[in-house]
Amino acid sequence: MPYQHLNAAERQVIQRAREAGESFPSIAKTLGRSPSTVSREWRRNRRSRGYEAGDAQRQADARARAPRHQMRYDNRHLRSAVLSDLAREWSPETISARLRLDFPKAADMRVSPETIYQWVYRDAARGGLLHRHLWQRRPRRRARRDRLPVHSRIANRIDISERPEIVGQRTRIGDWEGDMVVSCKNRGGLVTHVERATRFLVAGRAKNKQAATFTAVTQQLLGWVPKSLCRTLTLDNGTENAGHEIIARDKGMAVYFAHPHSPWQRGSNEQVNGLIRRYFPKGTDFRKVTDAQVEEVVMKINQRPRKCLHYQSPYDAFAEALRRALAT
Repeated sequence: MPYQHLNAAERQVIQRAREAGESFPSIAKTLGRSPSTVSREWRRNRRSRGYEAGDAQRQADARARAPRHQMRYDNRHLRSAVLSDLAREWSPETISARLRLDFPKAADMRVSPETIYQWVYRDAARGGLLHRHLWQRRPRRRARRDRLPVHSRIANRIDISERPEIVGQRTRIGDWEGDMVVSCKNRGGLVTHVERATRFLVAGRAKNKQAATFTAVTQQLLGWVPKSLCRTLTLDNGTENAGHEIIARDKGMAVYFAHPHSPWQRGSNEQVNGLIRRYFPKGTDFRKVTDAQVEEVVMKINQRPRKCLHYQSPYDAFAEALRRALAT
């Protein structure tokens, strides 16, 4: 039977019984409660003048109204663990899950992802910088606003509505999402592709945003991946994707296009691109970024545990699929 808090009537019984000199076990038997529940109530709400049921009830009501995230924040060990993992650029979801794995028997080392977000946003409101450890580095939540679709300039595009349903289920490996992370003034960028099921990332530098460049870099990035792990590719409607038919022929994969202004239809890629921006902020001149720097960032992202993978890393998940593909 789930635990229920003491009510006002039970507190009246405790007050009268203690005034009559009854023991905690005796009071607990009368209430049908555990002796520890009664003794804890007595210790928590007793004042210098003794235990008074009305005052005890007011204290209990005040505790019930108190924000839970502040109660958690006051736990020094929990707060230290959370802030340490935030500094490692782990997401609140990952931190919450890892605390359960790392402290399986410590009930006081539990905190929900939402509570961590509340800590970060409250810190930002006070001028703190914890939000810079979040993937998107936003000091507050941003509302999503849908936009009406517009006509695409990509020739022979195949709309995402024609994509097989199995791709959306993420039950197989080999369905990719692609995009570019670019700088202003045509200072180059990164071509990024993320495998939907494993969240495995491949990325490479591009000197510009032209279709020929995007196509060539994509061919290089996916060149080592077996065709059995290259089934589909979902892109946005940028003109850099105009060479999609070349990519399709080269890897034998079907290429589909998301609806205009619908980045959530390529959510995995958009999320990873946001993480890449932590290392290469807007305005980065990618002509001055080395391939070694890109590889280092890609490895960091691929080795990060993911909630959707039961806290396995994308690197390990894709490596397992690759071994199976090469064995057949």
